[in-house]
Amino acid sequence: MLRKAGFPVPNGFAVTSPACQAVLAANGLDTFIRQKAQKLEAGYNRGADFEGDTEEIHGRILEAVFPEEFEKELSGAWQSLTLSGSEARRSPQAAISVRSSALVEDRAEHSFAGQFQSVLNVVSFEGLKEALKEVIASNYSSRSIAYRLHAGLPPARHDMAVLCQLMVQAESAGIVFTVDPATPENGRMLISAVPGLGIAAVGGSAPADIYRPPREQTETERATDQAQIARKTHRVGAKIEGGIEEIELPETERNQPVLSEELIRSLVRLSRRIESLIGKPQDIEWAVSPGGEIHVLQSRDIRLSLKNRQAAEVARGELLLRGGVCASPGRSIGKVKVVYSTRDFEAWRKTSGREPQILVLPQSLSDAAAFLSDFEGVVVDLGNPADHLAVVAREYSRPMMTGAGKAVQTLQDGQWIVLDADMGMIFKAPEEAWAEESPGAPSHRMRGESAKAQPDDLSLPGSPRLKQLILPLNLTDAYGPAFSIQECRSLHDLIRYAHEMAVLAMFQTGDEFLESAEVLVRRLEGAVPLHFLIIDLGGGIAADSKKFKVRLEDIFSVPLLALWRGIMTPGLRWNQPPPGAIPSGLLSRSLLDSGSARPIGQQNYALITRDYLNLNARVDYHFAMVDAVCGMNPRENHIRFRFKGGGTTAVQRERRAQFITEVLQANGFFVDQRGDLVTASILETQQPETEERLVMLGRLLGFSRQLDATMRDDTVPGKVAGAFLDGDYALKTISDEL
Repeated sequence: MLRKAGFPVPNGFAVTSPACQAVLAANGLDTFIRQKAQKLEAGYNRGADFEGDTEEIHGRILEAVFPEEFEKELSGAWQSLTLSGSEARRSPQAAISVRSSALVEDRAEHSFAGQFQSVLNVVSFEGLKEALKEVIASNYSSRSIAYRLHAGLPPARHDMAVLCQLMVQAESAGIVFTVDPATPENGRMLISAVPGLGIAAVGGSAPADIYRPPREQTETERATDQAQIARKTHRVGAKIEGGIEEIELPETERNQPVLSEELIRSLVRLSRRIESLIGKPQDIEWAVSPGGEIHVLQSRDIRLSLKNRQAAEVARGELLLRGGVCASPGRSIGKVKVVYSTRDFEAWRKTSGREPQILVLPQSLSDAAAFLSDFEGVVVDLGNPADHLAVVAREYSRPMMTGAGKAVQTLQDGQWIVLDADMGMIFKAPEEAWAEESPGAPSHRMRGESAKAQPDDLSLPGSPRLKQLILPLNLTDAYGPAFSIQECRSLHDLIRYAHEMAVLAMFQTGDEFLESAEVLVRRLEGAVPLHFLIIDLGGGIAADSKKFKVRLEDIFSVPLLALWRGIMTPGLRWNQPPPGAIPSGLLSRSLLDSGSARPIGQQNYALITRDYLNLNARVDYHFAMVDAVCGMNPRENHIRFRFKGGGTTAVQRERRAQFITEVLQANGFFVDQRGDLVTASILETQQPETEERLVMLGRLLGFSRQLDATMRDDTVPGKVAGAFLDGDYALKTISDEL
């Protein structure tokens, strides 16, 4: 897990527990071990013969012959690992360590600390085979079986896998306890360090330096202030021919500290990263290479007494949010990135650095799936574990929490957090350990292996000709005379043209459908110049209402009624232009409009049921679409909204679109703005919340008509959005600025 998360863990491979069992079974040792274990478990043979029986098991395992297929796979793994190791170290020979990885190790109830064998500095395939048998056999040593019997575990069970890992030819090595196990409340770590390989520190066979640096580094205290420097006489090193040896230290080095101030601080930061990822205090084995790089060899939970466990909860960090639902399991760490729209994604891609980030959304949105590989985890205020985004998160193995409720309001952009999707919780992460600018911070980040290259990073073969065929956008004005298929000169143009035609086709399809169903069409009378025909798909209009013109009291459709309440809001400028000068370009636009795909004056349509509304409308010179479900089941409720066009220049239309984007985002919509096209949605809201937002959209339809004419500079969209959100629908507070 740590290696996949980007931590500096040496490469390796594992021989699984079933594979080890198959080796024993192929040599008939499974039955032999079971027979011996039955005697030991029954207590018949715990006297003088106990050591003899365990030695016989050990000896027979060392004499075992590997099955041909197993040895072939083992040889391939050895060659692959040592070749990559040789290239990385520019050495003709790479060594590995072979160590136990038993399923019963490092548990809260029994740790098996020191019970199994590790073989270091294996430099040949024959040496690997012997080392592998040594480690398997250590599962049945006298001390291991005695430990199992004392713990009430079956002595014959083989639950051991074997980890084969590239050796770090360590200058120094040791152990970090991320909280001092003796006094976890003191806010310090405990680090032991020895020169050379760390086997002396792990086994306690040699004097080790002891450091107790503060977990939270301060300017007033050095990491070495509470150091106990031992007198060291030997170091453990690797022999050229394989194996290890003790090397006597010169007198001048015996009293020297193993670790520098800078190295201790780096160890503290790295250890806190691991701790915050796992969520528990950790016992970490580490080694420092000759180049000064820290490598993580192993990490496991610290065994603490019951009275000390509460003090060690500090490892989890401050709880920021709880109560979410796990949509994709796991834990991840990163900086918060709150996203409301596709434009936010595009801006993020241009500025994002190497730091890991966690995506925070107000609602689950399918479009966000395209960006999931770039994030370490996802938090969604709305949504559920069965939606599309959750499915993709599981495919990418990205932790995801839905139903967070107030993540968008609670979490701040750039804040370091720990996402624990399993527990439905979010914690504060130690920023000083994760921040990019931390001095001496390792370059590794919690990046998933499936992270993809960004489009800007791709070098296009055949450039610049190929780039010219793909990138330029020449079709910039959908209302201009050059907007046609004949003018498409790039792939970007084709996509732009197809998109524009799709928007128009959406309305045309509605027209054609409703023309064929004219006997079902009704008209809702109102006091505003927004008229649309209604087709009732069932339950949207009172059954006893038979006239072509229907009254408001005959409408039962919840979303239509909510939208209409917004349309009828007092103060909206339905019958007059916006404040300011005569809209520039509207006269010429009106002359051309009669030949457009959907000219002013053609019918608008609304398809309804009791809980459903689909409105396609042409309001002055822009299109609007509202598609909504508003019922008792929040998982089915949604609003999808589109807005496009206008009667002025492309720049002014785009500014109005920016105003609409700001309003929608303030109301919790996920928004994508591209030019003058705004696409927005909100999903899985309770019925009162859905109605409230439909009322807002009704107001927005009236408020935004001809508003593009007021968009004279880039400051206007924000001012107008503020007026709308404050309830100033007549724009009285800013009329002098327009």
